[in-house]
Amino acid sequence: MTDKKIDIDQMMIDEWRQLGFYYDFDERLGINQWRFYGSKSGLQNFVKLLDDYTSRASNDKEFEHDHYGPYMYLKIITLDDQAIINDNAIGGTIADLKNLRNIIADKLSKAEPGQTFNIDKDYGDDNTVTAKFFVMADNFDPVSMDELIVSGRQKIVNQKHSK
Repeated sequence: MTDKKIDIDQMMIDEWRQLGFYYDFDERLGINQWRFYGSKSGLQNFVKLLDDYTSRASNDKEFEHDHYGPYMYLKIITLDDQAIINDNAIGGTIADLKNLRNIIADKLSKAEPGQTFNIDKDYGDDNTVTAKFFVMADNFDPVSMDELIVSGRQKIVNQKHSK
């Protein structure tokens, strides 16, 4: 039996492309914002992600959650008593998360490439951060936003950890 080396960089590239959008959390200068970048169809994957999350009966319990993306730091969580976007997660009751899905879908349907839209108090009064959606061109590749992959630094990190 031969040990086959896993290409972690390619795995991360594939995960971004499967997700269909790129996200990060910007905490510079007090911006405190989840940022989502994708074509309309790519950002529609975020709407589908919320559909899938809210349709799973197992997610109806408080503190159930899922992580998304290659770095897994985007978290959707079920909470019993509040709709909230914070630096840790996007959360709410299943009904709240369905409402969020509808807010995003509505704003996305009206947006054109090159435009942005925000989700803030229209989702939850206790938000400590906002979510900003950047509608990119149809041929947008979410990998292009991942500085570690684009710069080649991820390959260096992976090489150090694989020794």
